[in-house]
Amino acid sequence: MTEKKKEKQKCVCHTPRSLKAISFHSDVKGRLISLSDGDRRVTRDASSFCHGLTFSGRPVERGEKVRLRVERSDGHWHGALRLGFANVSPEQTPLAPLAIPDLTDSPLYAAVVVPEHICRAGSEVHFWLKKNGSLRIRSSKGGTHTVPTTLNPAWPVWAMIDVYGQTTAVTMLGSKMKRWILTSRSCPARTHIKHTEKKETLERKKDVSMLGQRNLRNHHRENTDHEAPDCEECVVCYSDVANCRLSCGHKCVCTPCAMRVHMMFGTCPLCRQPLGSFHPYDH
Repeated sequence: MTEKKKEKQKCVCHTPRSLKAISFHSDVKGRLISLSDGDRRVTRDASSFCHGLTFSGRPVERGEKVRLRVERSDGHWHGALRLGFANVSPEQTPLAPLAIPDLTDSPLYAAVVVPEHICRAGSEVHFWLKKNGSLRIRSSKGGTHTVPTTLNPAWPVWAMIDVYGQTTAVTMLGSKMKRWILTSRSCPARTHIKHTEKKETLERKKDVSMLGQRNLRNHHRENTDHEAPDCEECVVCYSDVANCRLSCGHKCVCTPCAMRVHMMFGTCPLCRQPLGSFHPYDH
């Protein structure tokens, strides 16, 4: 009880409209990433240009501008920071070497290449998701770049920061969001984001085994309805609602599992037809 109260007090701000503290996700990060400064700074081992994928430790709001500062840039590599957002939580995201194209091939992820000339050491970059789903980036020099995305802005979104190429160290400065005539800013407290989902559940969602695929195929053979019947429960994790329709017509998986099946197997778990795409289904 005391511990919870103490943790809550860390995030108390002077104004009721302040945003929650924001930092990098402490558990989900590329294999060459190390964290410091209360999870507000990430550093990638410069031995490689990739494996620097990181996420925000909490979902961000539409219009909330995430503020970063490039701390170190290594001219040995080509390319620089990649910034974007994800409709899938970091815990349910398969950690890939690169944000582009490994994750952005899915409509649930979007990222843009930040030009090298605005990623020099000491440069600040702000990025946010607009209400229409567009991704906007603004540099400390005033330049703005906006691109459309396939993200659903009505769903929870997490900031995605790929510490790529020349960029080897980045600090999370916080975030801000304009509310009518006021501007809300994130709490400066350095807090560790607690994840409520149990480890066993996360592991079960991450592990789409071949045995599970075989059981799902057997389930399909027993089903005599060939008109792509809808399932109420995800047939992969058996814990979330099946809210995603695959290109074959089956609505049988939740969004995170659709992403996992698409990347790991490329076939429908029921009929084994190749997956060209999948779309979240609104009830």
